[in-house]
Amino acid sequence: MALFIGGSLIGLALALVLAQALPSKPKLGPALARIGATGTANTAESRTLEARVGGWVIQRLPSLRGFTIPERDLALVGISTNKFIFNKSAAAAAGFVFVILFGLMAQAVNLVPFAVPAFLALIAAALGWFLPDLFLRDKAVAARKEFVRNVAVYLELVAAERRRGAPPAVALEVAASIGKSWAFIRINQELTRARYDHTQPWDALLTLSKDIDVPELGEAAKIVRLSGDEGASVYEALRSAGQGMRIKMLNEEHTLASQATAKVSMLTTVLALVFGGVLLTPLLLNLI
Repeated sequence: MALFIGGSLIGLALALVLAQALPSKPKLGPALARIGATGTANTAESRTLEARVGGWVIQRLPSLRGFTIPERDLALVGISTNKFIFNKSAAAAAGFVFVILFGLMAQAVNLVPFAVPAFLALIAAALGWFLPDLFLRDKAVAARKEFVRNVAVYLELVAAERRRGAPPAVALEVAASIGKSWAFIRINQELTRARYDHTQPWDALLTLSKDIDVPELGEAAKIVRLSGDEGASVYEALRSAGQGMRIKMLNEEHTLASQATAKVSMLTTVLALVFGGVLLTPLLLNLI
């Protein structure tokens, strides 16, 4: 029975860790709840176990290095702060319980003293606490690259709307409504919120770019703001900015591909040397 309970808890711990490792698309619902889109969503979120546990842990976190919350990455992928802290706490608890149960089973057969797994359990808890940060960073990097690609397309669409004579605010909203990806939906929702708040759409996009750490969107907002404030023609500027983003992304992809090719070539060379050593070693031994 003890082995069954221990195995179940170990499986639960592994499931919590794997759930963080699996790729996921940014969630727009939690993002809207955080910016106050609906009071009902905030109220419902505050009643969940994740919110209660996350809020309790946040209140007791010391303001030390290593305990900072990556708010920009969370805003980008659409994960609430309470849920992120809950995941960190669950991973730390799972790592601690996993090692403690292993230590109890090892102590039952007199393999190691309990002090050893107790010390390792603290290390496992620390690793579990920082593990969600690594997963979040990977998700945020991938989401940010995808967002920038969508911004490049968005600039082309805004430029096309401006060339047809649409006002700057209308051009921003119409271009955002064309795309169906999560990045376009996020931009469209931000523009909709700005319209109801009676704020300028380019100011809303500039704020969004700072919140999610995508400066390319902020540059686009500044270009359109020139058109709205000064009546400047920004068609060529928008087209050039969009093309510049695409060229930059292509260069980055080319650099990554070159680095991957170099690593493969180096690995192939090492394997060839090892294979040659395996073939020549018996001959050298016979000669000696």
